[in-house]
Amino acid sequence: MNSFPTVAKLLAKSLDLPEDKIQPQTELEALGADSLTVIELIFDLEEEFGIEVGDERPKLVVVQDIADQIDTYLAGKAAQA
Repeated sequence: MNSFPTVAKLLAKSLDLPEDKIQPQTELEALGADSLTVIELIFDLEEEFGIEVGDERPKLVVVQDIADQIDTYLAGKAAQA
């Protein structure tokens, strides 16, 4: 699964940025995303995909890091189904 388009869409909405400004290797800090923004994004993604990420989060530096985490959770969810 490739969750990047959804991550980019939600992040763009949260930061009030054009979606095309958000690329996989764009650093979150460069977009103005602080830790609170990332936490809110994770909550939105949990709701969007029906998953629960929990409190353990690896270091998220670029947008693709978030998409990779979501893809990992989605793969785990699919394996349990």
